[in-house]
Amino acid sequence: MKEQKDARLAEAMTVYGDYLVRLCYTYVQDWAVAEDVVQDTFVKYYEKMEQFREESSVKTYLYRIAINHCHSYLTSWRYKKLQVIDSWSKLMGNSIDPASELIANEEDALLVAAIEKLSTKYKDVILLFHFANFSLKEVSQALYIPENTVKTRLRRARQMVGLTLEEGGFEYGSNS
Repeated sequence: MKEQKDARLAEAMTVYGDYLVRLCYTYVQDWAVAEDVVQDTFVKYYEKMEQFREESSVKTYLYRIAINHCHSYLTSWRYKKLQVIDSWSKLMGNSIDPASELIANEEDALLVAAIEKLSTKYKDVILLFHFANFSLKEVSQALYIPENTVKTRLRRARQMVGLTLEEGGFEYGSNS
């Protein structure tokens, strides 16, 4: 039994580990924290493996756990404290080179910023669909919402991101 659990965990870590780290990074914007969140995700998966009813895929199950851990982290005191410290450091001039930071990858930064502005319900859908390459059905299963709700939220999220990018002087999807 334990050998089977260990084998299932090892397989899940091999198959989904990198994807989960990238997904978590889109939420927490820190590679070390993203790796910690993924580690916690796999620990929880291992602990709850017997309770997994296989109503969805292991991929969907792991992504749901990871997203929940990301949400918990983003609402934690630790994260809020780090944000205050980071903001203070930038105000005090400890930033490397603000001009270079601003110019580098401007379009990518604007896209990330536009996605970051979305409320959680829209951000979850757009990240899972576009960045984790989930199908509509998998997003529906991961978020415990109807597939039509996923479609609606995805459409609205794209519209909001597009409007934010247009306000910033960029057309959504252009290379200008």
